Amino acid sequence: MSGKTSASQALFSTGEPAYAVDDSGVIVSWNAAAEQAFGYAEKQAVGQHCWGLLAGQDLFGNQYCCKGCPLREMAFSHKSVKSNELFFKTASNELQKFSVTTLVLHDGPGKEFLVHLCRPVCDAPGACATMFFTGPRSANYKRGTLTAREQEVLKLLSEGKSTQEVAADMCVSASTVRNHTQHILYKLNVHSRFAAINLGQKLGLI
Repeated sequence: MSGKTSASQALFSTGEPAYAVDDSGVIVSWNAAAEQAFGYAEKQAVGQHCWGLLAGQDLFGNQYCCKGCPLREMAFSHKSVKSNELFFKTASNELQKFSVTTLVLHDGPGKEFLVHLCRPVCDAPGACATMFFTGPRSANYKRGTLTAREQEVLKLLSEGKSTQEVAADMCVSASTVRNHTQHILYKLNVHSRFAAINLGQKLGLI
């Protein structure tokens, strides 16, 4: 969904994490807020099936994102779809909870795209968003404890550097920086880089 069509403009004008899929469930557009929330760059996401990348599941652990996704079927049949709370897998192998609003946008005759607006869910004050680690966890992987490498990433981010610039300074890939950033957000219990930098300064981590 490239170009300046009405649908793509709507997707990229929102500050909420958002992505669009075609009628077969392939991701065709992925905005900057989605990169931040999920940790996947646009080039990693576009062209993937949504269920393969995000592995969405409901609150009971049942697989929700799938080839026969009920939300997609209803939306493309022009039926009303209510907002749902789902867990999506992030690039750091965590499941993060989102409130998902689904709508269909038109990019011309015969071109319909299903857009998911994903708002992180706060179940309680100071617990936004709820995350569960799904991979092996090291002994120092816990709230409030940053590794030396993560502190270095946070310091470089506080200097206003982009993911690519941080990667170049640290001689690592941009994907590695995004993974470090996701871990920092989890450990500091925040959901934006700006909030992480502010808290890091207050805690003397920067």
